[in-house]
Amino acid sequence: MHLKKVEIRGFKSFADKIEIDFEEGITAIVGPNGSGKSNISDAIRWALGEQSVKTLRGNKMEDIIFSGTDKRKALGYAEVNIIFDNKDGIIPIDYQEVAITRRMFRSGESEYYLNKNSCRLKDIREILMDTGIGKDGYSIVGQGKVDEILSSRPEDRRNIFEEAAGIVKYKSKKEEAEKKLEKTQENLIRIKDIIIELEKQTEHLKEQSEKANVFLQLSHRLKNLEVNIYIRDIKRIDEELKLIQREIENFAEDMGKKKKEKDEIESKFNLMKTRIDEIDLNIDKVQREKIELLNRLNENKNNIKILEEKRKFYIKDVDRINKDIIDLKMHMKELIRKSKDFDMEILDDKKLLETLKFSFEQKNAELNKTNDQMQLEEIDIEKEKNKLITFYNGIMEIKGKINNLESFEENIYKRIYQLEKEISTLEIAIKEYKQSLEKIEQLEIKKNDLIVSYNKSITNYRLKDDNYKNQLDNIYRKLNNNKVELQGKISNYNLLKNMQEDYEGYFKSVKNLMIAYKKDEILNGKLVGLVADLISVEERYEKAVDVALGGSLQNVVTWDEEDAKFIIEYLRKNNLGRVTFLPLTTIRGSTININSKDREDLKIIGLGSELVKYNVKYKNIVEYLLGRTIVVEKLDDATSVASRFNYRYRIVTLEGDIINTGGSMTGGSMNRSSGNLLNRGYRLGKLKNEINDLTEIQRKLEREKKDIQLKQEENIKQLAQYEELLQSLNIEIVKLENQKNNIANQMKNANDSIFKCKEEISKLNQELKDIEQEKEDLKSKSNIYEIENQNIKSNIEILMEQFESIKEIKEMLVKEVTDLNIQINLLENKLLNKEEKKCSIQQELEDLKVLIEKKKIELKNLTNEIENTDILMDSTNENIDKLVALEEDKDKQLNFLQNKRSEGMKDYYIHQNQLKKVNDDLNQLEKIKNKYEVKEAKNMVQLENIKLRLKEDYELSFQEALDLWIEIDNMDKAVLEVKKLQEDIKGLGNVNLNSIEEYKASRDRLEFLTKQKDDLLAAKANLKKVIKDMDKKMEEQFLISFNEIRDNFNQIFSTLFHGGKADLILEDEDNILTCGVEIKAQPPGKKLQNLSLLSGGEKSLTAVALLFAIIQTKPTPFCILDEIDAALDEANINRYTNYLKSLSNNTQFIIITHRKSTMEIADILYGVTMEEEGVSKIISVKLTDDLDEIAS
Repeated sequence: MHLKKVEIRGFKSFADKIEIDFEEGITAIVGPNGSGKSNISDAIRWALGEQSVKTLRGNKMEDIIFSGTDKRKALGYAEVNIIFDNKDGIIPIDYQEVAITRRMFRSGESEYYLNKNSCRLKDIREILMDTGIGKDGYSIVGQGKVDEILSSRPEDRRNIFEEAAGIVKYKSKKEEAEKKLEKTQENLIRIKDIIIELEKQTEHLKEQSEKANVFLQLSHRLKNLEVNIYIRDIKRIDEELKLIQREIENFAEDMGKKKKEKDEIESKFNLMKTRIDEIDLNIDKVQREKIELLNRLNENKNNIKILEEKRKFYIKDVDRINKDIIDLKMHMKELIRKSKDFDMEILDDKKLLETLKFSFEQKNAELNKTNDQMQLEEIDIEKEKNKLITFYNGIMEIKGKINNLESFEENIYKRIYQLEKEISTLEIAIKEYKQSLEKIEQLEIKKNDLIVSYNKSITNYRLKDDNYKNQLDNIYRKLNNNKVELQGKISNYNLLKNMQEDYEGYFKSVKNLMIAYKKDEILNGKLVGLVADLISVEERYEKAVDVALGGSLQNVVTWDEEDAKFIIEYLRKNNLGRVTFLPLTTIRGSTININSKDREDLKIIGLGSELVKYNVKYKNIVEYLLGRTIVVEKLDDATSVASRFNYRYRIVTLEGDIINTGGSMTGGSMNRSSGNLLNRGYRLGKLKNEINDLTEIQRKLEREKKDIQLKQEENIKQLAQYEELLQSLNIEIVKLENQKNNIANQMKNANDSIFKCKEEISKLNQELKDIEQEKEDLKSKSNIYEIENQNIKSNIEILMEQFESIKEIKEMLVKEVTDLNIQINLLENKLLNKEEKKCSIQQELEDLKVLIEKKKIELKNLTNEIENTDILMDSTNENIDKLVALEEDKDKQLNFLQNKRSEGMKDYYIHQNQLKKVNDDLNQLEKIKNKYEVKEAKNMVQLENIKLRLKEDYELSFQEALDLWIEIDNMDKAVLEVKKLQEDIKGLGNVNLNSIEEYKASRDRLEFLTKQKDDLLAAKANLKKVIKDMDKKMEEQFLISFNEIRDNFNQIFSTLFHGGKADLILEDEDNILTCGVEIKAQPPGKKLQNLSLLSGGEKSLTAVALLFAIIQTKPTPFCILDEIDAALDEANINRYTNYLKSLSNNTQFIIITHRKSTMEIADILYGVTMEEEGVSKIISVKLTDDLDEIAS
């Protein structure tokens, strides 16, 4: 078997579909960092069922789907298809080629396929178990897997050995078997509890079925007698009914005549009423019309007032507008006068402006001539200044050189001073270095003393840690024991609760009713509850009260008689069986009055009703059931009590023996370890308390555990602190040694520095003599430049005097030109301002003309409005006159109609009195007739009640009952016999007729469950044997494989390290299947030590040796090595590749690598590149390519 092909689409950076074909031997996958090489191994690991997002190098599972780039959209799913060549049948399915496919969508939905058929992850894991390709296998090894082998706990490290040993499948089957065993144990506990309850129930049903047979015999005789009594009563009532019905018919005939007379009077009365109603309608109509006329009249009067106000307003506006027009014309005359004044002023200003402009041009010409003279003088002055600057620069240059020399001289003096000071400082430092060496040596002695002290403290804290571990082990043991007990209590509680909720142990009919009550809303509020649920009793009285109540525990309490009748009908309609009901409104309890002396003498514990607890509203129910039952301790006490009261009451002992009314006795052994139905509520409460107590104990133990863990953590912190301090001290001692070496070096350097400083001072003194000679030469040259500089300054002063004279003339001309220019500008602005004002006056004159025209139009409109208002007022006054005339007509019509109505009302009252008299006669006849109808109804109800009792008691109609009719000579004797039969039946107490069938069904079920229990016990024993056999086989197989891996590991380690030795050690050889695996390694020249003490390179090579040992022991069909050679140096890499080559004969290797040496052993090379950012691509690489270039 080998890996044949991998197809990837949408997985991580593989946006496009890629296919990689693999051959046997070694295939290398190469490429630069970040190109997506390791995504290939992640894809294969994911397709084989990896569920850990961390292992797949992501934050959430959705991260494995291509998330898109700047140029590409994100994909909606990822898919990887792995194809295996299975010709050798290593994968246990009948296919020579096996394809495993996994597809995942962004919604989180995952799909698995095996040869394109949908399957479960579990199916894939099962076929790959013990092939080395499983979840904990060694077929895909990355740097993370190497780290896991190196750093994981010994007990976690064993997974890879189990895969190599081929026991994973057995381990999986063992876990399944253990789960089955646990389930079997739970079923066994449940079935045992049910059997115990069922045995109690069966015993109880047996007693009830015997009582039921007696009840049936008595009931049959009672039925015959009662049915015949009912038939006699029905016939008698039927005769009485016929007489009553004849009287009712006579009264009905008299009432008919009276009703006819009433109808005639009513007809005339209604006719009169109709006429009066018509008159009332006409009166209402005329009144409405009159109101409408009045509204219109008021409206016209209001309109007149409004029009008058409008006319006054219009006249005021006409006066106002005439006044506005006069004012506007006066304003126009004033504006025309102002316009003429502005024309005269503008003409004078223009003449003055021409004179000023002429003067300005003359003065400006003189100013230009003066400027030319000044420029010539400035040129001569500039030439002399340039000469002066040249000589001045020469002087400054000489002074600068002298200053530089003086500055250099000063720096030399400073340097000499610094060197002398440095020599002094170094001499002091040498003394201090000697003192520091002495102090460091003393400090080393103190540090070593502290190391001894810290070692003692570390030993104490380690002893404390061992003590805390022992305490925790003890608490874990208690927690486990308490947990087992708690689970047992919870299981019993749930079982009993389920029985309570399912009404297990109740009669079938009672069970049917209670289930229907929960489901059917029609029964809502009709039931109070079962007797068993409404009372409670102390544990010592349970058996006595249970026996005393018997089947009455299953009686149903209702609020009243109607509810009971309703539910009985419901039971009948739905064929749910028969149930006994105790209505709160009809049941009347009674108790026996026993004086205290009799109670003491006869050792009476109490009446049954006194020993139970209940709500006071159920007092009648409890006293009805238990008020005449006496409870005593023993049977001897019971016989004494029965004899004392002449066997009139039922006596019950605490052991459950009974002396019945009349003297019969019931007793013997009882399989009644608990209070059956009566005890369920108490047992549930007790179990709940026990569960709460155990839960509190669990919490207390958890708190203790947490306290110890906190102390342990604190102890570990202290231990870590001391270990850290110890480590710090060791580091400090190393540092002190380094300081000593540093100080010695510093002393040597200080002496060397003193010699160099003295040598430099000698050179600096010679330089000072040379600088003094150069300063003297520069001072002589500076004196010559000073004489030439004075002559040039004299020439510049003469030229400056001439320039100032011309400058004064220029300034005078500039002032005159500026003044003329200001006068011209002011005059121009003044002229412009006057012209603008003149234009504004012209525009205002035009606006006034337009406004006067608008006012004239407005005046004309107002005159028209006044004329229109006058016309409208005349029209409105005419309307008012017409409306006043119409109002007078309506008043006349109203007077006529009201007189006509008064005459009609007189006839109306006469017919009303006649109708009242006829109604009184009818009511009297109705009362007499009703009396007879009541009698009829009572008899009919009585008749129906008797027929209903026939139906309810015996399910017979009257016609069916006639078939049972027999002539009874003495009816009084029959009535007495009925009473006696009823008392005998009542003496039987509550009878469960279903108990005959229920007893048989319960007995059959008990036999069936007993057989089931035997089957479960057999299955339990078988599962234990299977688990034991598997443990033995796994131990043998694991040991064989482990020892072979151990030998191979030592041999390969020695080969890879060129010597040394390594070993694998089981932590607990007495517990092979769960103990951890320790790795010991001894590289050449070192001691045998734990893996954690090796260097990074040694650890990696050791892990590689272990991996090769496992593969050599049980070769995996293929193996992917993802950059596990990264930590190996060049020497180790060659050993690694040589051994890898030798293993490739039996195992197909796919190597992801950067290393040239690893690439060289590959038969095929694939390159992964990222030409497009964020998208990986596979390219073929020829083996002739430069491997250095490929690796980069």
